[in-house]
Amino acid sequence: MRIKRILDISGVINDKTTIWPGDEGVTLNRIQKIEDGDSCNLSTLHIGIHTSTHIDAPLHFIAGGVDVSSANLDKFIGFAKVFYISTEKCIKASDLSGLDIQSGDIVLFKTSNSSLDMTGSFNTGFVYLDESAASWLVDKDVATVGIDYLSVEDYYAGNAVTHKLLLKKGIGIIEGLRLDDVPEGEYFLSCVPLKIEGAEGSPVRAVLVEFDKEI
Repeated sequence: MRIKRILDISGVINDKTTIWPGDEGVTLNRIQKIEDGDSCNLSTLHIGIHTSTHIDAPLHFIAGGVDVSSANLDKFIGFAKVFYISTEKCIKASDLSGLDIQSGDIVLFKTSNSSLDMTGSFNTGFVYLDESAASWLVDKDVATVGIDYLSVEDYYAGNAVTHKLLLKKGIGIIEGLRLDDVPEGEYFLSCVPLKIEGAEGSPVRAVLVEFDKEI
């Protein structure tokens, strides 16, 4: 096989990036500038762990859980299946029952979220996974679940049941994917978190690789 194309499914990170309410924004500070006579451009970055496209490690909701520096990378590198779910509110188990989802799969859900402006105001009405869908995926023993907004969980959920069901079983979570231009199908996913010791998540640069199956 040879690479046909690489699809960038990551959100842009800048001071206009949509952030979860209560999170701090993004600040890129240029502390050295060539135009000011410095030998190079040098910057510092202030950013929340869960900004734009990112992964959640178990530590995010599980006391004593694995942090992102110890995360199992085969949850975020490997062949992945992209499914389009047309529901307008939430993904339920009944939306998944007819899909080709098997044990060990990395599954990415494309919804109407992908058409939302991720440099605009936060949208509390995004499509999410409900408890029945999370339980169904746990029963299927999938490796990873990805979704195209900033959380797999309902914004108004108070107990984080979806997160906890997935993370307690070691299922990887990818949030903030940009899948608007991605057709359903199977791709190779690379979505590697930064090795930040003690952190409960990490921003990622997520890409899908589409292969030309003809040799």
